[in-house]
Amino acid sequence: MKKDTMSSSLNNPDKELTALMKNGNVLAFTQLYYKYSPKMYANMFKMVKDKEVVEEMVQVLFSRIWQQRETITYERDFSGYLYRAGSHLVCDFYRKLESDRKMRTQFKSTIMEHYSHIEEQIFFKESENLLEQALAELSPQQRQVYQLCKLDGFSYKETATKLGISPYTVKEYLCKAKNIVKSYMVKNMEIVTF
Repeated sequence: MKKDTMSSSLNNPDKELTALMKNGNVLAFTQLYYKYSPKMYANMFKMVKDKEVVEEMVQVLFSRIWQQRETITYERDFSGYLYRAGSHLVCDFYRKLESDRKMRTQFKSTIMEHYSHIEEQIFFKESENLLEQALAELSPQQRQVYQLCKLDGFSYKETATKLGISPYTVKEYLCKAKNIVKSYMVKNMEIVTF
């Protein structure tokens, strides 16, 4: 008797199976699952092209149907409802994928921005240290002239007045100082760039 009921329920139309499923009938749900899961898989695979993702989507789809069986309304027919729900899952998948891409891109750019900022600070600090070492190679007069003209931005005339020397002497000291600093920096620059 039970066997006859099962075999006759296999031929039930979707409307009857969904009514039984709404009342918690696992057999009705299982029949709907076996009837529609291959179709849903094929349909979703056309859009997603990833076997594992589609398998998971089909599981999520039918799991939601079972969990929400009492509240779901099938406006026209079960297959139409399934295809709409399946297309929503595919859209959600692509929205999430796009959102993840944007987030990864933003994360990468933030890291690169901060990294280059840190890298610039390190480079600046190392360059500053290298400049200090280069200035230590200068005579006290050359160092003063270099400091005032190149680092503090004073003119030859202003520097000459400050130091009580002629603008010509300032020019001479500065020329020698620049050559010493330049050759020191070039010789030791690989430390900074490394």
